[in-house]
Amino acid sequence: LYGGITLGVGLGIVYLGRGTSGGTDILGRILNRNFGISISMAYLMTDSLVVLLAGFVFGWERALYGLMLIYISGVAADMVSQGYNFTKATYIITVKPDEIITVIQTQLERGVTVIPVMGGYTQEEKCMLFCVVSSAEVTRLKTLVHDIDPSAFMVVGQVSETLGEGFKPLNDA
Repeated sequence: LYGGITLGVGLGIVYLGRGTSGGTDILGRILNRNFGISISMAYLMTDSLVVLLAGFVFGWERALYGLMLIYISGVAADMVSQGYNFTKATYIITVKPDEIITVIQTQLERGVTVIPVMGGYTQEEKCMLFCVVSSAEVTRLKTLVHDIDPSAFMVVGQVSETLGEGFKPLNDA
């Protein structure tokens, strides 16, 4: 566990400097440049393949430990090289969009995108509100939405990166 974290932090620092360790992350850099795959994801794929093949020779218990190390180091490398994103994407389907928009804009000071939708089962026209908030604001948003429209449908998802006003500047991409 500690080895995976230490390896990941070290690789993350190398990736921040746009370098490689001279191993399978060279292939990761090539996959990143040509296919847009993150370097740490390419590292995860290539090293996992090597460890799985080694499992036939050295046993599956050792291979499992190797896979855990690769996963942990990949997560740590991503956190160091890309930073941990504390934002969530929320999708709110409601029949009371105006009230919810007002609350989001005034109490959370966040922007909202309105998308007209129709229920596939009910065929009812509704609005879907798309809003990106910090993780700390999610609970408050859920409460505000429930207070206005208890029958609203809400999806909260993890965001890998948020760029633009109120978050990380777009030119930092």
